[in-house]
Amino acid sequence: MTTAPAAMPRKKDWINITFLMLTPILGIPVTAWYTWKTGFEPWMLWLCLGLFTLIGLSICAGYHRFFSHKSYECSPAVQAVYAFFGAMAAQNSILCWSSDHRIHHQYVDKDWDPYNIQRGFWWAHFLWVFYKPAEPKTFANVPDLEKNPVVAWQHRWYRWILLLGVIVIPTGVGALYGHPLAGLLWGGFLRVVITHHTTFFVNSLAHYMGKRTFNARVSARDNWVLALVTFGEGYHSFHHRFPADFRNGVRWYHWDPAKWMIRGLKAVGLASDLRTTAAPMIEGARLHAAVKRVERRLESVPSSIGDEVRRRIGIARETIEHAFELWRQHLSERAAGRRSAWRTTRQRSQRRLREARRQWEEALDLLAQAA
Repeated sequence: MTTAPAAMPRKKDWINITFLMLTPILGIPVTAWYTWKTGFEPWMLWLCLGLFTLIGLSICAGYHRFFSHKSYECSPAVQAVYAFFGAMAAQNSILCWSSDHRIHHQYVDKDWDPYNIQRGFWWAHFLWVFYKPAEPKTFANVPDLEKNPVVAWQHRWYRWILLLGVIVIPTGVGALYGHPLAGLLWGGFLRVVITHHTTFFVNSLAHYMGKRTFNARVSARDNWVLALVTFGEGYHSFHHRFPADFRNGVRWYHWDPAKWMIRGLKAVGLASDLRTTAAPMIEGARLHAAVKRVERRLESVPSSIGDEVRRRIGIARETIEHAFELWRQHLSERAAGRRSAWRTTRQRSQRRLREARRQWEEALDLLAQAA
């Protein structure tokens, strides 16, 4: 591949265009009109929210964190659940979705990024799916998934599962309450619209609005408001810096239901090998990104203050490096079964991290006083 896709002619995908234009019409004004005419019943909302939750978690914890990034391992039964409900999101098969997503991470903010935010907010949000690929689709970057029998099964039957999930199941549930069309509208079309655009916001809004907490060089940002409607996917700066981590919201208080569900699966023996990033690495990335953000401010303060800020930043960096050395020592001691030793070493590492944060906060205070 020698030519960027943005420079190559691409044909419009009229199936995608029609579907993405028609579902909002059926999902919002038609659903509102029909409900106004026939009356609202609580089961309609519960059907919509219940399917939205099952499908959303299957995309976040399944399509994204398990299949695309292999941030943990899970049983074939859990994979099958992800495959079934994930297909109902109408966002393509696991194989296609994961291939596009791995390309996005490899070329983020560059021409080969399928939903490159540099081409505009709406391109990243959903306009990119209005066009067919410039070159024939290959799956060279997902050989592991091609070997997965669950993925192969879902890729083969994707359209039928989608039809079942968008039309048959919600209509059937509605029929049980005597309103099959209400079931189709609330659990089918309205749910699809909500699922689509909350997921699409991760590609657009999470690269457009928020803080670049962990990597100032790429557009991915942490946006806690977005995390509330995307099952934790709004902590996107962290994810782009540490994509192999099963968490997106790294703090215990970060809203990340996908993280909590994965931990729950581990607790009952359905998931294992949850991959996490060492705390000193996280703090080091946070400090490095923060320094990038304040570099310009340092140029406008008196040299004496600038030098002191740089000194404190230097101390913070050295302290984090020491904390990371202690962290690696603690892992070695833990692997060797030295229980009392590794706990002590881990505590020392945590103390060094707190010291690094203190130095960094004092550096910021100095900058604020000089402003």
